[in-house]
Amino acid sequence: MPSIVQCHEFGGPEVLRVVECADAPLGPGEVRYDVGAFALNRADLMFLRGEHYTIPSFPSRIGQEAAGVVTELGEGVTAFQLGDRVTALPFFTSTHGVQGTSAVTPAEYLTRVPAALDLEQGTAIWMQYLTSWFAFVEVARLRPDDTVLITAAASSAGLGALQIARLLGVRAIATVRSAAKADLVRAQGADAVVVTGRDDLSAAVRDVSGGAGIAASFDPIGGRSLFDYADLLAEGATVLAYGTLSDEQPSVPVAAMVRANAVFHPYSMFNHMREPGQRARAVAAISAALETGRLAPIIDRVFDFHELIDAYRYMESNAQNGKIVVRGESLHATQG
Repeated sequence: MPSIVQCHEFGGPEVLRVVECADAPLGPGEVRYDVGAFALNRADLMFLRGEHYTIPSFPSRIGQEAAGVVTELGEGVTAFQLGDRVTALPFFTSTHGVQGTSAVTPAEYLTRVPAALDLEQGTAIWMQYLTSWFAFVEVARLRPDDTVLITAAASSAGLGALQIARLLGVRAIATVRSAAKADLVRAQGADAVVVTGRDDLSAAVRDVSGGAGIAASFDPIGGRSLFDYADLLAEGATVLAYGTLSDEQPSVPVAAMVRANAVFHPYSMFNHMREPGQRARAVAAISAALETGRLAPIIDRVFDFHELIDAYRYMESNAQNGKIVVRGESLHATQG
């Protein structure tokens, strides 16, 4: 019988339960697959605490990213066959959590695992790359040689953003809290790395942008983060605020934003996943880049399924550089 990860109340990782549960009948357009691996995201912690805009109905499954092998097809599904290796695309849902040894996802939010990747890599791609793809391509509409500022660049989303910027020909300035992370972000495509509290951000912006300023910022910090660079924004810049790592809502320096004719954009990739055209373009471009090696997912650490709570605790520590992946029992059995 499959094991699924549920929460029955709000809280931290301690409220998670692994429950054996018989498969429910598939609805039209749904696909069931054995989960070989699933990935954790900070949004999962927000979901657990009731801080996410997706509101659970208890008991609730959790998780957005998983990869595995198709075992059953719902009515009307023609895009996949039994035995296909598939990976779930994150989307706005409170009913289709994927963490566990089996998952069900609407076919429109599944795609095949790129042939060059294994299942652990296959579950580590979409949140990492789609978050910045939509931000840079669909919202900010960055052009080659524009300059983007990526704060908290050693995070999973930050590392993905650096690779997407390189793919698009966009210059990237990365900020990190520790000098120990500078080489990591530089290897992912940063044109300049600024250690917060030590290095001169304004000099880096001047050098990288040629004096043009920051065309967009990709900022998950919140609080007063924007005050650190508001005076460095280019004319018409877009500030993409997509998180609150500081545990504070973003503050906006209005005068500086007006001077730059800049836009503050509260951003979520889930709003763009709702648009079939945007979703198809993004998946096609990212899949092609994965197949050719122009994108390569960064995995920090892989946990076994029985170490689920440890994996969540590790995510809470903010010590990771890249994705945290948990093996499904089926994958562990094949490797064991």
